[in-house]
Amino acid sequence: MGKKILLYGSVSGGILTALFVLSHIFFMKNFSAEMWETGEIIGYSSMIIALTAIFFGVKTYRDKVLGGKITFNKAFTLGAGISAIASVIFGIYVYFLYTAIAPDLSGKMIEIYREKIKTSGQTQEVINRQLEEFDKEAPMWNNPVLQSFVMLITVFFIGIIISLITAVILKKKIPLIENTV
Repeated sequence: MGKKILLYGSVSGGILTALFVLSHIFFMKNFSAEMWETGEIIGYSSMIIALTAIFFGVKTYRDKVLGGKITFNKAFTLGAGISAIASVIFGIYVYFLYTAIAPDLSGKMIEIYREKIKTSGQTQEVINRQLEEFDKEAPMWNNPVLQSFVMLITVFFIGIIISLITAVILKKKIPLIENTV
């Protein structure tokens, strides 16, 4: 089971990282609030796409190793393991993104969010209060370790949800019946 976790977790983490590298290449030239929102949609979609490796990993393990049967617990454990490996790989990528690839990214994100607050249409008093609160939190955005951890947890959480769904769909206590005709 450990080899399948490592294999499918690495595939999932690799796909996720590749999709984020591609989106970074395409979207960072014209980085704006609109591009940021589009990037968020693409980012979460990429996570879901890459984490489908959980389904395929569990199904392959069930069918080829366990003879077509798997319990909910074993399927969920396998999925969670795949998710954990993918999450760590992606967390490492995010750290590398914020420290080497685009060290100015967090500053750009801070400016986008500050601008969103300023143009929110709220009263000046509300805008000033929101900016003050945001400015207190902004230093956390400049912390690559924290950003990496947040993304690691995000991917892992989405992976856990996919693992639960996968375990429900794929659990079988009766082996697959082979057609002998």
